[in-house]
Amino acid sequence: MISRKRADRSPLALVVDDDNSLRMVMGAALRKAGFDVIHAEDGQRGLALFRSDQPDLILLDVVMPVMDGFETCAAIRKLPEGIYTQILMVTGLDDTDSINRAFDVGADGFVTKPLNPVMLGHRGRYMLRAGQAFRELYRSRNRLDKTQKLAKLGNWQVDLSTREFSCSPEACLLLALREGCEGTTYEDFLAQVTPSERDRVREAIDAAVERKKPVTLEYTTLLPDGTQKHILNQGEILFDANGNPETLLGVIQDVTQLKAAEEEIRLLAFYDGLTGLANRMLFLDRLDHTIARAKRNNEIFAILYLDLDRFKRVNDTLGHHVGDLLLKNVAETLKKNIRRSDTVTRFRSEDSDSVIARLGGDEFTILLTDIRDTESAAMVARRLIQAIPTTYNCDGHDVSVTTSIGISLYPQDGQSATALLKTADSAMYQAKDSGRNNYQFYEESLNRVAIQRFSIENDMRKALEREEFVLFYQPQIDLATRKIVGAEALIRWFHPEKGKIVPDDFISIAEESGLIIDINRWVLHKACGQWGDWRKAGLSPPRIAVNLSGYRFAHQNIIESIEDIIRSGGIDGHNLEVEITENVLMQDTVETIATLKRIKALGITMTLDDFGTGYSSLRYLTSFPFDAIKVDRSFVMECTEQEDKYVIIRTIVAMGHSLDKRIVAEGIETKEQFQLIKGCGCDEAQGYYFSPPVPPDDFAELLIKGTL
Repeated sequence: MISRKRADRSPLALVVDDDNSLRMVMGAALRKAGFDVIHAEDGQRGLALFRSDQPDLILLDVVMPVMDGFETCAAIRKLPEGIYTQILMVTGLDDTDSINRAFDVGADGFVTKPLNPVMLGHRGRYMLRAGQAFRELYRSRNRLDKTQKLAKLGNWQVDLSTREFSCSPEACLLLALREGCEGTTYEDFLAQVTPSERDRVREAIDAAVERKKPVTLEYTTLLPDGTQKHILNQGEILFDANGNPETLLGVIQDVTQLKAAEEEIRLLAFYDGLTGLANRMLFLDRLDHTIARAKRNNEIFAILYLDLDRFKRVNDTLGHHVGDLLLKNVAETLKKNIRRSDTVTRFRSEDSDSVIARLGGDEFTILLTDIRDTESAAMVARRLIQAIPTTYNCDGHDVSVTTSIGISLYPQDGQSATALLKTADSAMYQAKDSGRNNYQFYEESLNRVAIQRFSIENDMRKALEREEFVLFYQPQIDLATRKIVGAEALIRWFHPEKGKIVPDDFISIAEESGLIIDINRWVLHKACGQWGDWRKAGLSPPRIAVNLSGYRFAHQNIIESIEDIIRSGGIDGHNLEVEITENVLMQDTVETIATLKRIKALGITMTLDDFGTGYSSLRYLTSFPFDAIKVDRSFVMECTEQEDKYVIIRTIVAMGHSLDKRIVAEGIETKEQFQLIKGCGCDEAQGYYFSPPVPPDDFAELLIKGTL
């Protein structure tokens, strides 16, 4: 054997003989043949030199003291590095027993004395080449064994003339058959195939043998210990020297890990990683198949497009982690409430949720295939609207949401996947505009609404840059004196093409798109700047009120904007009033409370707007630092016709005064309303009865007038 450390040197020969003269003769012959030579006078010394120098060729005398040649040869063969070293026995004996014994202990050959030096050199070179060949063969076989184990490969074969079957030990190990594979039969080979696939596998291999054709199979095996494996089985025909089919040689491979990886890739490609539902790609694929089948069979089906109401508030107030948990819970609710009869058409049994998909964010879609009419789809929608508002415990937070659902029907609402999703999406927005937590079917008019909504959002992004927004101001008066004590800044949008766009048509879109943050900041700076302009003009402007949207209130940098305004000298803190609606307070988080307290610390007046329309109004009066309460206009506008609304106003006034809060009524439009509100004890009021919202110059004239 040629060791690595001698690969670039001459081959090394070890001569072991107790006769010094004979050692010299053999050494000289080997050196002439190109070997380096080392010597040992007995077997024990030779064994030590073998261990230290690892020679490529050993000449070993048979008869020696201490340890003879047979014992030395046997000892070398027991060493790992001595398996393929070439050993030539040198003996004066010529009896058959000695020769047989030499081969029994592992010798590769023998020569008899007297020696022929020339022939000895040639014999050494030949044995060296043989040793290298054996070594490479050993390495190749070892690599093959290791490769088969790493790749989990085994082989089998069928003699095409005798139909005899055999398989390798690796195949037996792979299939957990008897060790050594001795006596393994074709039936044993097939026994581990799962019963449902066994006949198919048997027929395919039998057909390949009969037709002398290649075969490729994939199937699962169930081993005695309960382990299930995925097997790839491939067979090829081997031909004899005359080109006749001789053997069907097969290779089996354990591809369980590969199948698991493929399944993981499939899940990543076609399923939502958070909820486990189908993703947009898989849903569109299933929808295309459903459309094709419905067209052939003249069938109808429906798409439900769901969006969770005010889901952004969950993310903004409790964090995305809680939002993700909520989405997972909603997905489970959808799966539990969509019955198999609702989605009877399944493309594969393992895709049991393929017709329920998460398109992204908080949007879900459901493909309903087994419907007879529109009422079938409505029934499912009602079931989901009732089920989804369940209170879910998400990481210690009790969270509940509602959903708005849009429904489109094939073929009347669209005959392509894109058209059906678009119409269902439009219907969903109509459900939101109708008060949320309801469902709507698509109508053609809804498409125009969706287009208009998209157009408004795009135009709004440019409106701030183009200075299309303006502020109007509505006076707030003291009911006892009718003097102007405040001005509420109200935003208006004058579009260069569409004309005046009222806040009700764009504020909700601004909130959903996030543009409201920039709009809030603009309103603050513009209103406070206008207050400064009035003062510079020699007027005595009252406090100015700004109604701020509650979208992500604690993350709008409101404090920084107000501090910048006060530092610039545009307005004093006590002349600025911030109106907060109850939806801000429903984000009852540490950040929201801290923001409100910081606003109050700047000396700014804080008013609770639209009081009476929320769910927990009384709690807010004692939990948050409000200076005033603004009675919602819905009570004021109906107080002259409905006695209960008048009673509610009187109750709010009494309760507010008991808590030392200033009470403001908004929406007064008639003399009768004015008299009733004044009689209830309200402190201040605003409304068209006194003045509509007016531009800054017109409001300056009202200030000069002083009373209304």
